Amino acid sequence: MGMTAGKGILLLLSLFVLCGTVQAVQAGDTTSGDPTTASEWYELGNKYVNEGRYDGALHAYDMAIELEPDFARAYFARGQVLATINRHSDAIYAYREAIALDPELSPLINIYLATSAKIVYPDIPSGSLITGSWASGWNYLAIDNRQGTTDLVVALVPSGSKAASTAVYVKKGYYHFMEGVVPSGTYTFYISFGNLWNAREKRFEDNAGYLRWAPPQYFPGTLGYGYTMTFIGPVYPESWFVYNLNPIPGTDFPNL
Repeated sequence: MGMTAGKGILLLLSLFVLCGTVQAVQAGDTTSGDPTTASEWYELGNKYVNEGRYDGALHAYDMAIELEPDFARAYFARGQVLATINRHSDAIYAYREAIALDPELSPLINIYLATSAKIVYPDIPSGSLITGSWASGWNYLAIDNRQGTTDLVVALVPSGSKAASTAVYVKKGYYHFMEGVVPSGTYTFYISFGNLWNAREKRFEDNAGYLRWAPPQYFPGTLGYGYTMTFIGPVYPESWFVYNLNPIPGTDFPNL
């Protein structure tokens, strides 16, 4: 009885080993059948797209581009897949690469590029909150960017916190007076400036800079008290009194 059982176990183990060997050979056969040219990888990518196999399609287009770096249509197709899976920032990069490689494709690609750009870079009304909310308080905050040269985001960080309680977007050429919206307390002001605000990643992508208003600012419980922040170009009259705004790395900017 013991010997029969032992043979059964040995037989079962042999079958497992044999199956593993067969599967390995089959996997090798699949690999040996991979495309060998950029065009073949591109066509395989199109096939995968039609089947809804987007990871496979991205891999196929990547292989086509690796073999043929100036394959504009592979970049275009890659961008379409990235947009389909909601990776619009990456899609924008792929579309721009395709246009740079083959400008004749731009009339077609620009339609897709504009769609992704509206998602990543939506038009934000000046004075809109990027994060947080305006809580009722005694104090006002005025932000004057009428003489500024870029859009900006002003963030208020309460003392002892690492995240902004409020951050407001102010476009170049705009002035906003927020009355009675800042609760009493001590705040550190942070400013990010630049162009092309990425709403998904909450940062400027073009000429971005970061500043911190050096001393924390205190808002007392006094009606009508507040701060007016006036932004101007890099050159200002010598007679102006300029508060100390310190440049900081982007990693020091608060979470929004």
